Formats: sequence, structure tokens, C-alpha cells
Amino acid sequence: MKLSRREFMKTVAAMGAAAFLSTYKSEIVEALEEVKDYWHICWLNGASCSGCTISFAQAVDPDLIEILTSITVGNSGLPIALPDYMETIHPASGTLAEKLKERWKKGSKGRRILVVEGALQKPKYCVIAGKDFREHVKEAAEIADYIIAFGACACFGGIPSGKPNPTGAMGLQEFLKKEGINKTVINLPCCPGHPDHLVITLASVMLGVIPSLDKYGRPLMFFGKNMHDELCPYRPYYDRGIFATKPGEEGCRFKLGCKGPIVHTDCAIRKWNSHVSYCVEVGAPCIGCAEPGFPDKFSPFYKELPSLPTVLGVDATKLGEGLIGATALGIGIHLVRRAIGKGKEEEKK
Repeated sequence: MKLSRREFMKTVAAMGAAAFLSTYKSEIVEALEEVKDYWHICWLNGASCSGCTISFAQAVDPDLIEILTSITVGNSGLPIALPDYMETIHPASGTLAEKLKERWKKGSKGRRILVVEGALQKPKYCVIAGKDFREHVKEAAEIADYIIAFGACACFGGIPSGKPNPTGAMGLQEFLKKEGINKTVINLPCCPGHPDHLVITLASVMLGVIPSLDKYGRPLMFFGKNMHDELCPYRPYYDRGIFATKPGEEGCRFKLGCKGPIVHTDCAIRKWNSHVSYCVEVGAPCIGCAEPGFPDKFSPFYKELPSLPTVLGVDATKLGEGLIGATALGIGIHLVRRAIGKGKEEEKK
């Protein structure tokens, strides 16, 4: 591969997953063809709506057909992400499907990636083929070379873990820790998870490029930036104190309940539905689905946060209310510092 490990990580972070895939797809394909061991994938579904599977099925550039047929690994002739077991996509069902799962666990060739979609619950709330889902996960996790939690539910519990949470739903990493399985889980949250995140992460680990993770187990290349501070296209409105109070109005979405100031994700540059748009861009607030504590921590979704970051030490809502004065707004927020500094000099004189 032409990109070194360091360059790989930096370029994905700088360009975003979609742009990276489209620009370097040929290099990735070429590199994957040189991988010695084929990677076997087992995709398990717990407490979820299967929205992450649907999201993965809507991958573009490369699309799902390319992912499942054209981008092959090593000389196996097998594609990058054709799961040995994935109950919602593979054609097998019933006892045949369970045999595929057991073959993944007992196989001697190649390396293994476990992908989990959905939360883990108390015993007997999710039973597959007569065996508790918890047992399926434990058995697979113990032999997996890498473990990926895909979507908010698998990462941190998601909607199934919302109050009153009678099933005890929790994220994969928390569950494995309680079971004494001390393995790193790569968390790819959002509700649903984004296909770019998953495809890039799968390609990364197969190439031996292990992503750097934040304290919540999320790859920094996707979740290393604060959406409000660094990525949101509506940040200029915020800086000027202009806030929309109802959908369709011009301005920052903070008063509509946007949680962007406390969310780390690349939604604003990655976008959804063939990279067309994302929540905030179509008038809705960010609901914080990339963060631990979703949904309870961010509910009600359409209620503004009790506080928000300041602009040069001044609450941005006060800017909009004119408490600094029309002059500051007129010259632009980038000149406020100069105006304040000049005022202090005059006071000293």
C-alpha cells in the first residue's frame, strides 16, 4: 500500500471516510490482495431494530455489492466483508445458519472479526436457536481477533437501555467486562451506525492499521472532533448569536435542542443517504446518538442544553440579545477581541 500506517490514519481523519474510500479505493483493494490470512466475520444481532444492518446495506462508493463481491482479501478470492454468519443478510436460516456460526467459531484457517449490532440484555430476554444471546456473544468474543460494536445500541446500550430499562440492556464493552473478558472493543456508535465507519475499520484491521481510540473506544479518525466547535456549518450563526427557534428558520439549531456542543462525531462532513445531508442540515437538532448516555442524557431531544460554550467569554445567546452592543455584532465576532482590547486600553487612560 502506498500509504504508511501513520499516513493512512491521518488521511482518513482529514478527508473523512467517504472521500478516503473513493480516492484510495484502488490502493486499499491492492493492499487487501496482499493480505496473507483471510479474515472471517461473524455478525451477531442483539437488542436492536436492525437499522445498522440496513445502514450497512446502503453503503456507497464502494456499495454493498462491491463490498460483498469485488474487493477480495489475499489470494482467497473471497470478499472483504462477506460474513460467515449474519442472520439478516446471508441466505441460510434455521439450523443451517447456526452451523455456519459454529463453523466460524471452530475454523482453523484465517483470522476472525466479531461484529455485534444491538445491546446485551439480562438472561432470557434474547434467545437465538435455544441459547441465550449472551452465550453466543461470549463464545464468539473469546476467540475473536478483533471485536467491533456497530451502532449506538451495541456500543453503549442505545435506545434499549433508556429508562426504565427493564431488560438491563447495556453495551458490548460493559457486558464483556462484567463477564471477565478483557478484550478491546472498537466502538462505532451513531443511530444507526454509518457504513463508511464500518468498512474503513474492517479494512484497517485487516491491513494491520489499528485505529487510535478515545476513552470510549471510538476511533479518533471518526469521533475525534467536536461537531459544534470544528465541523458544524451553522457555527457562524452561533458566533453571531443568531438562533433558529422553529424548524426552517435561519440560524444555529441550539435553541431547537441541538446537542452538537457536547458531541464528538464527523456527521457534518460525512453525511448520510449517499452523503447527501445529515440531521442538523435538514433542520433537526443533533440528538447525541454518537455519545455514551444516549438517549436519556440528551432527552428531551428538542429542549436546549442548560448551558452552552462561550464566545470570547460571553454567552452566545447574550450576543444575540444585544448585551454586548450592536457595534460588536456589526463588525463581526472575529473583531470582538480587538474591540474589547481597545476598550480596556481607554479605561486605563
